[in-house]
Amino acid sequence: MRVTFVIPPSGFLLDELVFPTLGVLKVAAVLEQQGTDVNVLDLSGVSDVLIALAEHMAQHGTSDAYGITATMPQMPSASFIAEALRQAAPGSRLILGGPHATLMQASARQEHKKGQPSRASFAMSQLHELFDVVVCGDGERAIQAALQPESPTLIDGDD
Repeated sequence: MRVTFVIPPSGFLLDELVFPTLGVLKVAAVLEQQGTDVNVLDLSGVSDVLIALAEHMAQHGTSDAYGITATMPQMPSASFIAEALRQAAPGSRLILGGPHATLMQASARQEHKKGQPSRASFAMSQLHELFDVVVCGDGERAIQAALQPESPTLIDGDD
């Protein structure tokens, strides 16, 4: 199995290279230790993600799964990348993880406890439309489950 992790650009930062994204690298390291073929495509500072994505796929081929990490401000880029991957690699599994997914799920859970689904619940339904699996919490604990064809669409790594 080949897995590519994608770090979307962070155009909201003055310097995108100041804050390295360590969580996704930890998840990639866990898979590498287990013998999985892993690539990381860091799009920090990249102005044309479609060209970078095409070049990466030309060099490395299509992956069985793509894991995208995103903070809230990165979600527009993450959504754009997910849509591009659906077209370029239609048979690949798309997984979203990171702070945005984790916080949206925590908020949606609170809304449901109160019996008042609202913005977070709506946001989670949008994430499920874009991605095959949404991972919340510790990705290094959840990645193996997320890669399984029969996995649930929501995996909480803290469970």
